[in-house]
Amino acid sequence: MRYRTERQVSDGYDDDFDPYEDLMDLTGTENVPPLEDPTTPVATPPRSPLLMGLIVGLFLVILSIAAFEVIGQDEEPDPSAAPSSSAAGDSSTTDASGTTAEQPGTTAEPPASVVVDLPEFTATGNAVDIADLALMVDAIGPIKLGTSAPRSVGRLITSLGPPDEDSGAVESTGEFGTCPGAIERIVRWGPLVAVVVVDDDGTQTLGGYRLDTEYGGLGSPAADLRTLSGLKLGNSVERLESIYAGFEIAYAPHPDLNEIYELRSSNTGNLLLWGPLGSSQGSGGFIRGIYSPDACGRFSEPVE
Repeated sequence: MRYRTERQVSDGYDDDFDPYEDLMDLTGTENVPPLEDPTTPVATPPRSPLLMGLIVGLFLVILSIAAFEVIGQDEEPDPSAAPSSSAAGDSSTTDASGTTAEQPGTTAEPPASVVVDLPEFTATGNAVDIADLALMVDAIGPIKLGTSAPRSVGRLITSLGPPDEDSGAVESTGEFGTCPGAIERIVRWGPLVAVVVVDDDGTQTLGGYRLDTEYGGLGSPAADLRTLSGLKLGNSVERLESIYAGFEIAYAPHPDLNEIYELRSSNTGNLLLWGPLGSSQGSGGFIRGIYSPDACGRFSEPVE
């Protein structure tokens, strides 16, 4: 029997050689010769394309899930983590209704609009004689309204001495002519009150004055203050009308001061001075107080 191996083919044997030619004479009792070269390694069967596709697909799904988990951790906070405060020192919490409440044991900061502490006024500038501290619509002698209170009040201290009272920064009730709810500072020498307007940032402005016998201290030098035309405390209504004959004078009831007078310009109608009367406007009436126009709307703004 003859057969040809792949090695023989490669060595140049005839291509017409038939390896199965000797099989044609077999009777059935002979052993069948090997049909393949026993030295040839067994070929590995090819893998199924469907199986490979399933493996690749499963790998891609696992890779996608892992990537999604990583991205989700970067973008979303841990719901089990404690909420952080929006600002340093914030100790408030918000309940289900949206109401913010302070945590127990914490102290709420005062509103920014409330000035807790202000420095004391001290004497500044040159002293002004009582005779030259004339009460006018926009000034007390050379001391102008609307100017810095540390300077203007400081000059009043130089002229009149230390004040009898200084309220410090307080919320206005409107009693002294500043806007209710605004911050004011009332400084008093006997019957004279200097009305100071305090802004949110602590800026202090001389906003007005009030001279009133009800404030007491009639023995104070300030009791001798008078208007530029010579009106002073205790003058009669007749004296008022005589001094200001060329001006408009009106009398009206007041909810807190009983009856008041108002002195206005005959040309513009603007309010110049006003104040309470000690009695009715009859012949027995007298000037109980001399006030500058109110600071509200002039040097202080209404509180919203």
